[in-house]
Formats: sequence, C-alpha cells, structure tokens
Amino acid sequence: MSDSIRIFITGGTRGIGRAVALRFAREGAMVAIAARTSGELDAVVAEIEAAGGSGEACQANLRDHGSLEAAVFRAVDFFDGKIDVVVNNAGIVEFSEFEEVTLDAWERFLAVNMTGPYLVLAEAMPALRESDRAHVFNVGAQLAAAPEKGSALLAATKAGVAGLGRALHADLADDGIRITTVLPGPTDTPGLAPWKERFAGQKLSTPEAVADAIWDAYQNESAPLELPIE
Repeated sequence: MSDSIRIFITGGTRGIGRAVALRFAREGAMVAIAARTSGELDAVVAEIEAAGGSGEACQANLRDHGSLEAAVFRAVDFFDGKIDVVVNNAGIVEFSEFEEVTLDAWERFLAVNMTGPYLVLAEAMPALRESDRAHVFNVGAQLAAAPEKGSALLAATKAGVAGLGRALHADLADDGIRITTVLPGPTDTPGLAPWKERFAGQKLSTPEAVADAIWDAYQNESAPLELPIE
C-alpha cells in the first residue's frame, strides 16, 4: 500500500471522525485514528479494514500532551514517516448560558477544541512535510460565525479554530501544505445527541455528508480555505 493515502484523524471512533475514516478506507487509504477508548478504537479499525483500508489504533487524550505525542508517533511509524492528511476532528459540544460557564469548563474547551489541534499539528508537521500532497482539515463550526443562545464556549473555541486555519494558510501555503477549515452546520453525531432538541425543526447534516465533502476537497487542488457544509 505504498501509494495509499496516509490519514490521521482525531476523534476517529464516532460521528464525523468515524465517517471520514471509513470514507478514506473505501479508497484504500492507510487510516490511523486517535481517541480515548481502546475498545472503540479496535472496533473502528476492524471497520476500516473491512471497508478496504488499513487501520491503526492510536489511543490518545487531547488534554495530555504526552499522550498525543505518542499517538502521532505511532501513526507516523505506521505510515513509514509520512502523513498526507490530518483531520483535527475531536472536540467538545456543550451549551450553557454565559453566566453559567465555569472556569473549569472554559479551560476544558480551550484544551480540547484549540490546544488539542495545535499539539497534533506541532507533532505531525515534520511528517506532513514529507508528503507531496499534504492537507490539514480542522473541523470548526458554522455556529462560530453566527452564535446562538448558550453557545459561548463552542462559538469562541471554534472561531479560534477558524483563525488558526487562516494563520496556518499564511504560514504554510508557500510550502505546498493545504489548509481547510471544515464548517459543518448542526450534524447528527453522538456529541450533539444531548442537545438535539435545541435544533428541533432544523435539518441536520450527517457525518457521511461531512466526510464526503472532506474527501472531495482533498481531491481538489484548489480546495477552499473554509468549507461550509449544510
């Protein structure tokens, strides 16, 4: 599988991350997935291989730098030193009024939704530079640009993800590393499930639709810097 796409996905066992893993697996990709739960990792690796890809489980906690460092190291070893695609998908979804936001919640959102992608890319950048088709996808949210009531934590951190994407583009475009911030609307994922009633009457996107959009963007040499998905 030396010519296969090599893709590393955080939050790869559920929702959008799992859908992206299986979408690329159907194209014969080598897929390394990171998440906290070993049993879920093993189950999705089996699905990746059944779909036609090659899978690797990389157990990691986005709030633990050493854990992420080890996960990226394992993925790079699996990929023989080169990463073509990073999908920073793992994140937290919660809603609460601003005056109910605690410092612990604020720091937890910053750690997972913003510091996590930074740490992944800091560790993965040397292997991305070994690829001649490197592409980073950071999963943001349309909600960041149009916040709803109770969305301060999510909107602030996902706006930071979009800002990071623009800055990465400025730094890396001349090096041939493409950057796309994926901007889904409300998507029917396990993470959204406790808050689904907030979106009653709205059409929810599916993880598979987001995965298809990421696959299509990777195939497109002029993929947009920001990719809204309804």
